Amino acid sequence: MVSPRDQGFSRLSIKNGFMTRDQVDEVFSHLSEASSDGADAPTFEDYVVEHNLMSGAEAAAVALAYQRLIKDAEKRRWSVSGYEIFNKIGEGGLGVVFKARQISMNRIVALKILHKRWLNDEEFKQRFLIEARLVGKLSHQNLIKVFDVGKEDWKYYFSMEFIEGETLEEKIEREGPIEVVEAIELILQVLRAIRYLSKFDIVHCDIKPSNILLTRDEIAKLGDFGFVKTNIEIQATEEGSVLGTPDYISPEQAMGEKDLDFRSDLYSLGVTFYHMLSAQPPFEGTVSTVMRKHIRTAPPSLKQLNPNIPKELCRIVEKMMAKSADERFDTCEQLFEELELIKIRLKTGKDYNVDKSMLVEAIEMHKDRATKAWREKLDVIERLKRARVINFVLGGLLALSVVTLFVVIFTSP
Repeated sequence: MVSPRDQGFSRLSIKNGFMTRDQVDEVFSHLSEASSDGADAPTFEDYVVEHNLMSGAEAAAVALAYQRLIKDAEKRRWSVSGYEIFNKIGEGGLGVVFKARQISMNRIVALKILHKRWLNDEEFKQRFLIEARLVGKLSHQNLIKVFDVGKEDWKYYFSMEFIEGETLEEKIEREGPIEVVEAIELILQVLRAIRYLSKFDIVHCDIKPSNILLTRDEIAKLGDFGFVKTNIEIQATEEGSVLGTPDYISPEQAMGEKDLDFRSDLYSLGVTFYHMLSAQPPFEGTVSTVMRKHIRTAPPSLKQLNPNIPKELCRIVEKMMAKSADERFDTCEQLFEELELIKIRLKTGKDYNVDKSMLVEAIEMHKDRATKAWREKLDVIERLKRARVINFVLGGLLALSVVTLFVVIFTSP
């Protein structure tokens, strides 16, 4: 069978005058005979160079032209009005992500376009648009901002803030286990995003290292809202096709439960935390095997995988990954408090027997001081504004008085 590349290469060879149609047909005939004999047939490009039908330089020029045509065709296939697509930067279960320029705003964005295979599900398409628009109204420093959502031809798309940096997954692959205090600080940032989403009854449903982007300033931003939903039903129609990534999926998601809440995201965040501290997810195997393990099997001991992790932190990760949502943290604030306490202990070098209430009070005092300082700053700004208004009025009155005085002087007999 003739490959698409061989077909494209042969057409360009004829178009550019390097070969005739008869020569091309003869080459394909030889390649077909070689294949029928059971031998590994060379590519069209290799054959014509080997038999001196084209020079190496001519073949290289045609190959380069073919690659450019393929890229242009790919851009046309995924093109969306109002966007200039540069290159593909990622691809997942739901769609393809491109680096692009939003022409109207002249800004670089990440443009995600859904795969065609999702277009047969009318309910999914409608809910995708509704919920993506909902996410577009959200604004939080630890969430990737969604700019635009729409549909053109068969393409359902949304554009997002483009982050210059790396994913948490790339950081783990590069560095191995993340240092404990740094891991806590990154998890706290993502937890803030989860808490913010929960205020709108939104469950992200696909929290994992590859969906957490890190800016050059180490700001963690939770992204990939292709999965975000207010309880869209989990679909696992085929091996490897599941809404939610099996390595990080909560037990309730894996069982197809519909009434999910923020605790499902806490579980996935716990698995992400586990991965950060140990440099590996807790379970391995096929999609179905991993999902069953999330439902029934306790993860390997985090302490054994990384002895440097404090026991108290291991306990927190285990609680985040409890099989039952009722056994996890009841609120994001509870988890915040636990992680902040450990971070303070590690940074100050205090013993783990330090009274918890004192540390909680210290955290609250810090918050109160920050709030007080901010309010004082606002009061100063407000006083300055009032002072500017008063000075403006006084200046106006003084100017009016001077004008009046001149009028009186020059009009007096």
